[in-house]
Amino acid sequence: MITPHKYLDLNLSLLNLGGVILNIIKEDGAIKYDELLEKVILARGNSAKEVFIPTLSFLYLLGKIEYQRDIDTIEFIK
Repeated sequence: MITPHKYLDLNLSLLNLGGVILNIIKEDGAIKYDELLEKVILARGNSAKEVFIPTLSFLYLLGKIEYQRDIDTIEFIK
């Protein structure tokens, strides 16, 4: 997903979608998982569902976001 190839849609790449997600989360500080998914689909289309979870995992591994299980929100880590 990170390595580009001939058929890669750059708007749906992991890095590009990660930037979209970070911009959405930065505005609110914390956002519910379902609301974030809806905003990403509005921004990039229905095909973004396939890359959504791997992108969240990537951002979590980088230490940019944190998931709060008890309130089902994703928070931006400064």
